[in-house]
Amino acid sequence: MKTAKDIASIYTFYVDDLYTYALYLGFEKGIIMDAIHDVFCKFAADEQLLQNVSNVKFYLFKSLKNRLYDIYKTQKEHIGLSAIDMQEAPFNIQVTIEDKLIDKEEQLQIKNQLSEMLDSLTERQREVVYLRYVQEYDYTQISDLLNISIHGCRKLLSKAMQNLREKYGALIFLFLLS
Repeated sequence: MKTAKDIASIYTFYVDDLYTYALYLGFEKGIIMDAIHDVFCKFAADEQLLQNVSNVKFYLFKSLKNRLYDIYKTQKEHIGLSAIDMQEAPFNIQVTIEDKLIDKEEQLQIKNQLSEMLDSLTERQREVVYLRYVQEYDYTQISDLLNISIHGCRKLLSKAMQNLREKYGALIFLFLLS
């Protein structure tokens, strides 16, 4: 059984990753924090929810994404707009490189090169690259999170990597290895 102390530890450990992912999805900071708190309140209210979860981080990402889309749908209904298409939701990654060993000029150059590379991809391709290489999710988890088949997930990542290789050659692999 997860106690309130366990849930607080999980919150402390994952809140930054959850917040960053939600920012990349294009949500406002206040909505993101509300959604994160909603997810953890749900876990605190029903401690059984996390008991049979094999990958807590993935479960939190999926829960947060679902909660954010629920909030978004509710807001759109209040202002009379059509429902969101979860398959085509924007994923706007903003690259941040925190490496104190690299001086500011090199840091800016690397950030600009990586941003340029990622901007050459579609929103879905950027999201799958982020989930695979930054969050280190496997294809099953990514396919579940993006609501696509595992084959579709592999194909999407393969196409993204092929586009990057065609445009930037071996340079892309230096970024993935760092």
